[in-house]
Amino acid sequence: MTTQTPTSDLDLQSRREADFQRFKTLSAYTFLVASPILIALPPRKLDNLTVLLTGAFCISANHLTREHTGRSLLDRIKARIARNPFAAVSEMPSQRALEIQERLRAAREAQIQTAVGEELEKLKARQAQEKPALEKIWMGGETEDWKERRLRKEQQMLDEGKGYGDLIKDHIWDVWTWGQNKEEEKGSKDGE
Repeated sequence: MTTQTPTSDLDLQSRREADFQRFKTLSAYTFLVASPILIALPPRKLDNLTVLLTGAFCISANHLTREHTGRSLLDRIKARIARNPFAAVSEMPSQRALEIQERLRAAREAQIQTAVGEELEKLKARQAQEKPALEKIWMGGETEDWKERRLRKEQQMLDEGKGYGDLIKDHIWDVWTWGQNKEEEKGSKDGE
């Protein structure tokens, strides 16, 4: 019967732990190099294997960082968050920088408001100029005071002794000649 001494058990245990540590380190180096290569090989798609290889890469990088520096990547991230949860806000150099940033933001908003106001004015002016399509077709090129002008022309013709028949003939003539006067039409025929 062989009896083992407690020192040999401790020696065996420490040797196993050292072997296991060496295995973990070599495995971490292997996954750190092999994972990106395997992810890059065709077919490139996001599936379970890609997720597993990405996880193996992250765990390997975390293990090797802890082995070489004493702190893992997760410990570093946790410490940074615990130390300063609002790192982006507090990284401003001074109160003066915050004031300048606020002034720039206000100037940019003022520019935007001015541009929006100008565009709104242009839009309103364009809408005032442009009549709706149905109104353009119905009214043609007439302005708002067309009724007053027509009534004056009618009254003038009645004062000259012409009747409503002559007024209707003039309207038909305007439509037929597309708005040319009778004198222009006669002048163009005489010149031929």
